[in-house]
Amino acid sequence: MIAAKEIPAFLETKALSENSKSNYTYDLKHFCTFMTSHGLTQSAIDLYRKQLSQFAPSAQKRKVSAVNQFLRYLYQKEILDDYFQLTAADPIADNKGLPPLLDLSSFYGPIKSTGQFLATLILETGLTPSEICALHWSDFNWRFNILEVTSANGKKRALGLQNKFAVRAKLIRNGDDLFSKTRQYIHVELKKFTHYTARELREQFILRQIKSGSDIYDLQRMLGLSTIITLERYFKK
Repeated sequence: MIAAKEIPAFLETKALSENSKSNYTYDLKHFCTFMTSHGLTQSAIDLYRKQLSQFAPSAQKRKVSAVNQFLRYLYQKEILDDYFQLTAADPIADNKGLPPLLDLSSFYGPIKSTGQFLATLILETGLTPSEICALHWSDFNWRFNILEVTSANGKKRALGLQNKFAVRAKLIRNGDDLFSKTRQYIHVELKKFTHYTARELREQFILRQIKSGSDIYDLQRMLGLSTIITLERYFKK
């Protein structure tokens, strides 16, 4: 991972609270992971900047500041030969705009954490944390790669699972331990694995389904929605 081993030494040069150190560490590890995949170039840094546009302005400002301080530190320590800089992130799009379709293929590796399983499950099904909490391992039919979900109103719907997820997930032996938890538990475990929230992953599910040819009524059924109102923005020309 590019320069990740320098993060602790960098943080020692800052007078930060424990909470701020935790935030800096999280932001910088994510940045280093991204750069490891793309190579440390100004073009890759600009691409990383574009991904920050989905965050709240305060989070964008924090991440940009942390990365730029870290890049300056690495340059001054002659760890980097070139001085790179991350410019301010683009503003968040309003409700008329849609987020980009992200490359989250890395989620589909061997399942090594609860957060990875939950994140990929949301990406596969669009389930909310409340719906996940109500699941049982027996709801998964691994023979046919189908998950049966029972909505709060008692209605059932069957959701297909991609084989690249199913072949990994069906190997889990303590499946029921993943469910019957609180929504807060879901959010905490997700945060350990990815900076994307449950809501953002659900939106990525919607975008993927649209790309694959699903119409608004297909999505209404898959998401268990009573109306199509919240989906209309995705289908406006």
